[in-house]
Amino acid sequence: MADINVVVTVDTENITPQNLKTTVVLTDDNGDQDKTPDDSETFDIRTTSGKSVQFTIVPKNTGIGAQVSFDSFFKESGDSVFDPMPMSTNNWTGTTTGTSGNDEFFAIKFNVVGNSNSPFTLDPEMEIWP
Repeated sequence: MADINVVVTVDTENITPQNLKTTVVLTDDNGDQDKTPDDSETFDIRTTSGKSVQFTIVPKNTGIGAQVSFDSFFKESGDSVFDPMPMSTNNWTGTTTGTSGNDEFFAIKFNVVGNSNSPFTLDPEMEIWP
């Protein structure tokens, strides 16, 4: 089991490139949240070095049979808080590195089956705290 579990919940019925920030919700069991309410790209995962963080992607609308999957993860800017950046298609687990004050902006690309705008890209942040 990971130290921090992040769930990426996608509103598969309503997602478009224009409303991405509000139709994708990130939550974790670490008490982290969006720095700007209802803007998933400002989701800030606060952790300490050496912690394992697992990402899981799920559809909000489970009854309609929509499927979502991770496409890729990559660093956009900042320090190397995940080093190296692992890859996966459904669940992704990485270990944090770095020292207090380090932060990294990374991108999560994911697919929504049947949506011609796939893959979508989301840009949350990870920070190392004391």
